[in-house]
Amino acid sequence: MGVCASALSADYIIVGAGTSGLVVANRLSENPDVTVVVIEPGTDQRANPNVTDPDNFQVPFGTEIDWSYDVVSQPDAGGQTFILHQGKAWGGTSTINGMTYIRGESAQIDAWEKLGNPGWNWDSLFPYYIKSENYTIPNKSQLAAGATYHVDWHGFNGPLNTGYSPNLVNTSSAALITETWQGLSLPHNPDLNSGHPHGFSIGPMTVDAEQNLRWDAARAYYYPVEQRPNLSIVRGAVKRVVWKDRRNENGGRKRGLEAKGVEYITDNGKLHVLEAKKEVILSAGSVRTPLILEGSGIGNPSLLESLGIETKVALPGVGENFLEQTNHLLGFAATTEIEPTWGGYHGFVTMQDLFGDVTPDLAASTRAKIPQWAKVAVGDSAKTGLSTEPVEKLLRIQHDLLFKQKVAAAEIIIGVIPGDGVSLAGATYWLLMPFSRGNVHLGSVDEINDPIIDPRFFRADFDLSATVATGRLGQKFWLSDPVSSLILAPVLPGEDLLPNNATDEQWDAFTRGSAVPNSHGLGSASMMARELGGVVDLELRVYGTTNVRVVDASIIPMQISGHLTATIYAVAERASDIIKGTWN
Repeated sequence: MGVCASALSADYIIVGAGTSGLVVANRLSENPDVTVVVIEPGTDQRANPNVTDPDNFQVPFGTEIDWSYDVVSQPDAGGQTFILHQGKAWGGTSTINGMTYIRGESAQIDAWEKLGNPGWNWDSLFPYYIKSENYTIPNKSQLAAGATYHVDWHGFNGPLNTGYSPNLVNTSSAALITETWQGLSLPHNPDLNSGHPHGFSIGPMTVDAEQNLRWDAARAYYYPVEQRPNLSIVRGAVKRVVWKDRRNENGGRKRGLEAKGVEYITDNGKLHVLEAKKEVILSAGSVRTPLILEGSGIGNPSLLESLGIETKVALPGVGENFLEQTNHLLGFAATTEIEPTWGGYHGFVTMQDLFGDVTPDLAASTRAKIPQWAKVAVGDSAKTGLSTEPVEKLLRIQHDLLFKQKVAAAEIIIGVIPGDGVSLAGATYWLLMPFSRGNVHLGSVDEINDPIIDPRFFRADFDLSATVATGRLGQKFWLSDPVSSLILAPVLPGEDLLPNNATDEQWDAFTRGSAVPNSHGLGSASMMARELGGVVDLELRVYGTTNVRVVDASIIPMQISGHLTATIYAVAERASDIIKGTWN
């Protein structure tokens, strides 16, 4: 049916035509007897070369298809303010992201069960990774360039094309990178999507491997079915859920609020209400979903009162537990003998890889700081409605994952870009599971497009230390044999700011000053037990409601040692089965 100019009601209303929303829209509309309407402020970008051409990554940043959210000043990151890039288009952030397809670590997914979600674990989510994927096996040249895989870890019949850019061809760089990492005792990983990403390899991307075409959520899940008469997209920005006059009752017991529909605003400033016969599904992303919940009266009563919003359901976890990573870059001038990689060589390293023999002592000292970090995350409990004990539990689970189960703690992407007379050899890196917890909240009832985003970068001091250790390892890679023979000098940031023998003070200053958001934010409407600060239950239903669910990155309760895209698709596939009642 495509774009719908106006609609009065639908069985299912999906708020957001992003990565998750379009998966759910596709799967629910498979039943011709139900109607599905998606509400989205963005537009169709299938003909935009800045979206379709994978080589144009980052070109759309700051354009009309990027929300370009402001991030408040970060005192522990040099007082910087930032821009958080999120996609504003059919396909959401999958239209502007880096297209990397690497799943999380199995132990991290298993940990979701400990947070009050029985049945959510790696084994139960894995079939949905497979269901969503259509993997293209690398060709001979790509295999020679370092792409490796195992058929057991991939799906070959799903809507989402994954594979490798045709630009990825065998060069001398592949052998240099492999030998250098192995010399640093980081093993080669035959398939980063096995649930065990430790090591290095080239990760697949969400691309059509033959056409070199970005395969975003709209191209995978919407365009092939857009002619379904029971599926449509309405252009508008949802402000809030509209509730029925009284709570849904069952046998004389109040079950919770029942949504009547949603209120949305069009480009001309007019308000409309779309009624939901069955459910409202929020898929607006980790930034916008908590804003819609707060605008609907669900959240921290103190905050809602300050905004003049009546509290319908007291859920202080709304907008909290926002987990974002900081991204950093080191660059070196290199001779042109080192050839372009045309693909990222991902290195996933553990705490042991970063800290060596002092890791056990570090495990003890960091565990002792968990109560302190929890207090920082909670803030003034009288205002936030939060308590430290649940946050401490979250941090202890994360600590065990990092230090006992030895999940990947940081990622380093190695690449080479051709230049004029010299090449640029780079290491992009970030800490995968920071202990710092931030938040995202509504700043004004009337300004849903201007949220208050505070990731609290480096508020847990260990995040800085671990990020520095990751940067040192990235630098050490380019200064190690055999690749070091082709390196001329550091250029980003330069030898004056960060020489090859930089002090701890120089590293700290560089790390704080070079941080930028990684656009991997999640957790702001976490799937956890309510007493832990959870917002949705294991069926993704918002606590205190009967027919409102959340399906997007905001429900993922802790960071993963991969890239978000793959797991978001899998969660949305499983959520669709939950909504349809076919979940086992």
